[in-house]
Amino acid sequence: MKRTALLLFILALVPFVFCSCFFDKEIESIELSETEVTMTVGDSFKIEAKTLPEDAKTKALDWTSSDNKIVTVSDGTLKAKSAGTAVVTAKTENDIKSSCNVTVADIEVTSINLSSTDVSVKEGKKIQLIAKTQPSDAPSGVLKWSSSDKKVATVNSEGFVTGVKSGVASITCKSENGKEAICTVTVKTEQATNPTAPSTSPNQDSTKSSSSASKKGKITTQNSSPSEIGNTYKNDFVFYDSSYRKLNDYEVSRLSSAEIQQAINEIYARYGRVFKDAQIRTYFHSTEWYIENPSYSDSNVNDIEKANLSLLVKYR
Repeated sequence: MKRTALLLFILALVPFVFCSCFFDKEIESIELSETEVTMTVGDSFKIEAKTLPEDAKTKALDWTSSDNKIVTVSDGTLKAKSAGTAVVTAKTENDIKSSCNVTVADIEVTSINLSSTDVSVKEGKKIQLIAKTQPSDAPSGVLKWSSSDKKVATVNSEGFVTGVKSGVASITCKSENGKEAICTVTVKTEQATNPTAPSTSPNQDSTKSSSSASKKGKITTQNSSPSEIGNTYKNDFVFYDSSYRKLNDYEVSRLSSAEIQQAINEIYARYGRVFKDAQIRTYFHSTEWYIENPSYSDSNVNDIEKANLSLLVKYR
């Protein structure tokens, strides 16, 4: 009788033993090593996941991000893409979930360098200050520009400074985290030129002759290099140094179409190109350095200028 009872007891345990050996325990919960993560654009971070109960057979977790533009995730490894917030979730096949809130911040600006720290501009004329942030991949679109005296000089959100009246003003470029750079701007009054006695039958040729004569002894397209002209008459140019410095997409993309065309024209003008457009010719003849060169050829343009022309045309 006792043997029979023992046998029945053993037989009753068989299903439980069989199930424990041949059927997996399901995951009941997921524990993440982090539930809040703060990152900087470009950073990577690994989240560890632990499934419970510990003796449940571990299966691959499905990781997802609520916004892949901000942060991506692969097998628990986060990669910060842009500033913002997102939720990263780990999920099992039986829909057990656990999430982590991720905040991504922009790379902080450590310093700002301006293309110039001391410049002069004539009343009514415009120049552009180019700001470069450090580190180089820190965002520059959030920089704020201001003038210490708007009655002397104004500045817009793109760093274009306009001379208003004679005087001195400080132009400040400031980042969101308080880093700043300052340029001293001296605004000068436009000097009146001595009038040239008109001929009895004025024509375009006589105007050019008078213009050339008034520029005798000065740095002009007849006796100076493009770089010397640019460095001497900086305020006459959109990019005074485009004859020896390669421009970049950032500074060109921020120009208006008119400014880009002006930047193109001034490269050719430094060699004395004869422009067909009367308005363009009149403008350059009004400068102190431009004299038409009848023997002008596009072959005079150097490799750096050719590269700059290609970039400018791209954004025109």
